Amino acid sequence: MNFRYIFYITLVISLSAQTQVVVKEVMFIDAPYVGEVTTTTSKYAADGLFRQEASIEVDRFLIRLAMGGNKLLGSILNGKSESRIVYNAKDEEYAMETFDTIRVNDGIPTLKATTGRMNMGGGSGGGRGNDNSDEEEEKAEFDRTISKLLERMPGFDARKVTTKIKGKNGIILVEEWFTTDTTLLQFVSEVEADLVASYGGQKQNNPRSFSERMLKQAEQEFESVPGRMVKYTMEMTDDDNGFKMVWELKSIREVPFNMADFKISSDYEKVDELD
Repeated sequence: MNFRYIFYITLVISLSAQTQVVVKEVMFIDAPYVGEVTTTTSKYAADGLFRQEASIEVDRFLIRLAMGGNKLLGSILNGKSESRIVYNAKDEEYAMETFDTIRVNDGIPTLKATTGRMNMGGGSGGGRGNDNSDEEEEKAEFDRTISKLLERMPGFDARKVTTKIKGKNGIILVEEWFTTDTTLLQFVSEVEADLVASYGGQKQNNPRSFSERMLKQAEQEFESVPGRMVKYTMEMTDDDNGFKMVWELKSIREVPFNMADFKISSDYEKVDELD
């Protein structure tokens, strides 16, 4: 029995079968030509059950029109019935597939649904793509500060890490907050990962730290901070325009189990697949 399995069993035992964990995350992006986009994601996790729902709001009319309007989309994984549901709450439609169907497809779901997953890194190459030369990377200036004091955030004590990268194309400022109080976060992550693994898939994870990923790619030595990220901001500025992104874990709590949180409305119409 490996350590990961032992740890997960310990988490399940520590969380009563009569409870569930509810998470709320918010991501804000202000990008050139696109404008402001706010994605609010809610997650629900219980033993053998996982739901994720994302509300996507776009402020610019033309961009919103091109996307088909603001959206409220979600997915539900049910390990007991071995089913996966994707739904569009705005259109009141849902589609469903079995885990067996996904297994036959090499662990890849056949039904697609956008549920607010975004690359919070804004580009793993520091937001500039991979066209920087080695000479430009060598000329970049790196500055990293780790706060000695903990900051009180909603439900967490967190340590702030500030990383500044100054290069030929502009400045990237990354701020990250980490907490070592990770029991509920780990439970939610493990529930989703185990359900995905049960149909032969692999859960996609965001990097533990985006600044660390950038520094590794630039072959820079740095001090790491233990724990999990609960807030992240990145600002990029250059001669022409700028880019800002903020992601924050707004809340995470253990509450009494409610099966209704893992079901869709009976008013929704079943379709073969979502548009």
